[in-house]
Amino acid sequence: MLPPQSEVWGLRVLTLAGLVVAQLVPATHLHHVIGAVLMLTLMAFTEFWIRIDITPMWRRFTVFGITTALLAAAIAVTPMAGIASWAGYMLYASLFTGPPMLLCVAGSCVLMTATQRNGWHNLLDPWWASILCWALNVVIGLAVVAVIDARESTLLRRRELTEELIAERSRNAELQQELLEQARRSGVHDERARLARELHDTVAQGFVAVVTQLESIDEDDLASSVRDRVENAKALAREGLGEARRAVNALQPLPLAARSLATALQEQLALFSRRHDIAATLRVDGSPRPLVGDDALLRITQESLANVARHSGATQVVTTLTYLDDTLLLDIRDNGRGFTPDETRRCPDGGFGLTAMAERAALINGTLEIEAEPGAGCVISVALPFPASTDCVGTPRSADRAETRR
Repeated sequence: MLPPQSEVWGLRVLTLAGLVVAQLVPATHLHHVIGAVLMLTLMAFTEFWIRIDITPMWRRFTVFGITTALLAAAIAVTPMAGIASWAGYMLYASLFTGPPMLLCVAGSCVLMTATQRNGWHNLLDPWWASILCWALNVVIGLAVVAVIDARESTLLRRRELTEELIAERSRNAELQQELLEQARRSGVHDERARLARELHDTVAQGFVAVVTQLESIDEDDLASSVRDRVENAKALAREGLGEARRAVNALQPLPLAARSLATALQEQLALFSRRHDIAATLRVDGSPRPLVGDDALLRITQESLANVARHSGATQVVTTLTYLDDTLLLDIRDNGRGFTPDETRRCPDGGFGLTAMAERAALINGTLEIEAEPGAGCVISVALPFPASTDCVGTPRSADRAETRR
């Protein structure tokens, strides 16, 4: 606790004024010297205690006691030095409350009374005049204290209102940013749904028509060379239809409101394992929490599994979800033939492949890393940060990331 600067400067100014006035009042040279020494000592003591923590009550009473003693001694030598006691009204109102404050104000009023009566030796001549002066000083002191309290209450309230306004502005900015992000995500989902419908109604249906027409051809009426070409055309049309359907499925939004990401991944892995006869397991570390990018992570997993089935020749896939304090990690590891990431940025069939997965991760403020080498399989790792307000308890440390991949 430090005293308010306004009260400190009041004490400095009045102490200096007491020193000057005391030297101007006619007195012996010795009295001037002693008075000057006492007032300079008071000034030095003031500069000392305003720089230390006076939160403990005993320190505040020590300041009051030493200041009062120095002023009392100065008044005994040169009474006009006591004008510095006026600062006690402001200072003690800031340092004390309740009965301690009343006690200190009453003590300051005694000093003021001695100054007004021109020294301690005149307090009893007559005594009732001193009591009257003291009572008047107490009334004035309490009025000053009341004014100071009212002013400080007003300043405190203004400060609180300012802090509330700043906090509210910050919350509004965060809310606006959240609304913009929601609008962006909604726009992305709507556009993806539109593209999915367009692909379904045009490209996919066109492939269906081509396959239907090719299958309606009676192969018995065709020459052997033509029959081979028709079979190749059928295979290409079916492959194109499958790719179109996969594109439509990838573009459609995946609502996960009714299930968790871990549950959805477990279902996808089970379906993948049945279709391709590849062992697929899921491991979850940490405390699962929902995240706005869960649907994108599911799509990335689907694309990774599709790549494993088509290109890797793997017999096992391990998918790991790791919930850290501020990040969600998704690792998809296979034991396939592997590849060189720098040389393989697009799938052989013309799809977007790894580049598409990286772009999908970037759309949700995540990052995608690829660890692969020929003959050693591949690891697809996605790191997605949690919002700052997310509370995470009991999750692994970030340093465990390398270990979780293994």
